[in-house]
Amino acid sequence: MADTSQPSLPLDEPIREPDRAAFDFADVPRLLAAFFRWCVGNPAQALLLAVLAGAIGFAYFGILAFYGGKISAAHWIMAGWSAENDQQHCWGIIPVAVALALFRWREIAALPKLGVNSGLWVVGAGVLLFVVGVRCTEARYTIFALPLLCYGAVRFLFGVQLSRVVLFPCVFLLFMTPLGGLVQGTVPLQVLTGKAIAMLSSVCGIPILVDGSNLSSPDGRFPPMEIAGGCSGIRSLMAMSALAALYAYFTMRGPVRGPVRGVMLFCSSLIFAVLGNFARVFSVVLFARFLDAKTATGLYHDYSGLVFFPVAVLAMVGFGNVLNRDWSESFARWFALKPASAAVGGGAPAAPPKKTKPKKPLRYDY
Repeated sequence: MADTSQPSLPLDEPIREPDRAAFDFADVPRLLAAFFRWCVGNPAQALLLAVLAGAIGFAYFGILAFYGGKISAAHWIMAGWSAENDQQHCWGIIPVAVALALFRWREIAALPKLGVNSGLWVVGAGVLLFVVGVRCTEARYTIFALPLLCYGAVRFLFGVQLSRVVLFPCVFLLFMTPLGGLVQGTVPLQVLTGKAIAMLSSVCGIPILVDGSNLSSPDGRFPPMEIAGGCSGIRSLMAMSALAALYAYFTMRGPVRGPVRGVMLFCSSLIFAVLGNFARVFSVVLFARFLDAKTATGLYHDYSGLVFFPVAVLAMVGFGNVLNRDWSESFARWFALKPASAAVGGGAPAAPPKKTKPKKPLRYDY
C-alpha cells in the first residue's frame, strides 16, 4: 500500500484556465511535466508502474502461445480486426478509451492518489484469466483480462476514487474483442429478418416468397435474393452497441438512476439497430420490385445503410432524451399546472384580482 505521508501527485496543482473543461493538445506538455515530477517524487510507485506496464506489454506481445507458438495474443487479436469479420472499428477502441480518461483529467488531477492493496486482487484475477486463455489457446480470454489488469493497476497505485474514474474506459476495451465465428453464425438473425420482410410485404400487399433467408418474387418482378450474413444486421448491432455505450456514458448521469437508464438505453439501441436493418432490407425489396432489380442489389444495397443507420442512431438519441427528461416539469408546463412549491400551503388557488378603472385625477383649473 502506498505511503500516505507522501505528497499527492503534482497534477493537483491549481488550474489556471477554469473556462476550458476538455482536454486538448495544449495540456500535453503540462501533464507530461507533472507526471515526470510525480515519478521523481514517488520513485517506488513509479517503478511499480513501469514493472506492471512492462509485464502487460510482454504478456500480450512477447509470449508466443497461439497457432502452435508462432504468434502472440496481440497478433491474434489484431488479425481478427479485419473486413471479413466486419470489425475494422476495433482499431479505434484503445484510442477512444484513452480519450475517455483524458476528458476527465481535471477530476483526475483533483483526486487524492493513495493506492490500496485491494487492487492486487483485481490484477491477480486478470493474470489468472490471461493464463487460462494461454493454456486453452483462446486469445479472447486475454482480452477479457486486459480491463482487469488496467483497472487493478490503477487501483493499486492511485487509489479507489481515481480507479472509479477509469472504470468505464477499462470496460470499454471489451468492444475490441474479435467475434470471429460468432459474427458468421448469423443464421437465426437472417431468418428473423426474412420473417420480418414477409410480414411487411404482406401488410403492403406485395407478393413474396420467403424460404429461410432466401427471398423471391412469385411473379418474377425481381430475381431471387438472399439475406447474407452481413445483411442480417450484425454490423449494425456491433456499431450501435459501441455508440450506445458512449452515448449512455456521457448523457446518463446520477448515482442510482444513471446506470439503470444507461442499461435501458443500451438494450433499446440493439432493438433500434435490428428494426433499422429490417427497414433497410425491405427498402431493397421495394426498390427491386418497383424500380430496378440490378440497381437495388448493387448500388442501392451498398449505400442504403448510410440512410437507415443514422435514423436508428437518432431513434436511440430520442429515446435517451425521453429517459433523461423531467416529466413532472414537462407535464406542469404542458397543462399549465402550478409548481409544487407554490402549492405548499394547500387550498384552492387565489382568485385573480379584479380589474378596476383608474380614477381620474383632480383638476384645479378655476
